[in-house]
Amino acid sequence: MSKPEKVFKSTTDQLKLLQERGLVIDDPMFAEEALIRTSYYEIINGYKDLFINIDSEEEQFESGTTFSEIYYLYELDNTIRFAMLSATLSAENLLRSVIAYVLAENHGHSVKDYQHNRNYQQGKKIIRGRAKGKFERELLLQIFSEVYYSTHQPMAYYRETYQDMPPWILVKGLSFGNLQYLFKLMLPESKTKVIARATGMNPELITDQTKQAFAETFDILVAFRNWAAHGGRVYNHRVRKRLSYSPVHTRFGVTHSAYQKHDRGQSDVLSFIIALSYLRDRGIQDGFLHAVTSEIDDYLMRFPRHKTLLLRQMNIPDQLYQEWSHIRQH
Repeated sequence: MSKPEKVFKSTTDQLKLLQERGLVIDDPMFAEEALIRTSYYEIINGYKDLFINIDSEEEQFESGTTFSEIYYLYELDNTIRFAMLSATLSAENLLRSVIAYVLAENHGHSVKDYQHNRNYQQGKKIIRGRAKGKFERELLLQIFSEVYYSTHQPMAYYRETYQDMPPWILVKGLSFGNLQYLFKLMLPESKTKVIARATGMNPELITDQTKQAFAETFDILVAFRNWAAHGGRVYNHRVRKRLSYSPVHTRFGVTHSAYQKHDRGQSDVLSFIIALSYLRDRGIQDGFLHAVTSEIDDYLMRFPRHKTLLLRQMNIPDQLYQEWSHIRQH
């Protein structure tokens, strides 16, 4: 059976429909203004799921649910999304700087030196897309070439003025995903230097397991950055990448049992926070944690009855949230 056709409804009709479905319009003027500024789809369709009565045959809200409860959940998520973008931008800048430094130190500052294929692992053979049949290293060098011949600044200036492009300029033309791809194909000794410089770890303590963990950290940061940049709901989102369980999880109160049973710290917002904790600039993680905790505090100040539901959706243990909230307030 096909679904009924979606037809245009005025803001007044939208509010009437919500009331018919059991939603309390606790402040009609506020609700009307919110729908004008943000749209029905963004607020209601994006954040109603927590408040729907799952036992009702037709879509009905849980008794007593107000428009404000849904709207402020949207606001919470919106603020966390912008904080996530800010955090990933800072992480990206750090990683760009570190990778460019290691390329120049290990392989020189000239294109003919650091872009030589001996400086990168061959990788796997690509089985689909524009580079089908090539090895990953060939695609990486092709990406380098595209950046070199870019008409954007400062790449064009360096190419036209010096007929060359040092790594610290090249990385400016790489997307975060391409930067991740570059790290993936770096030689083992180069990866060790990148990790040591990015995290502050002693290079002698960096193992293959450490490199794998850092690669997964990169995956998580890029995946959440891309999702947030496209306006996706983030507070309860699970990305397709996964962070393996490690001793770092225990610092956030995540047991191996909770990791396996509840997927806690695998691909959720908590995994993003754990990924940020690897970076030497602690301010990046602290800033994001402050934003997340502040938004949860504000929401629960208004709607304390949703504490368990909200934390469960975010996959954050109550004790961990209490610790964050205490730190923020003191």
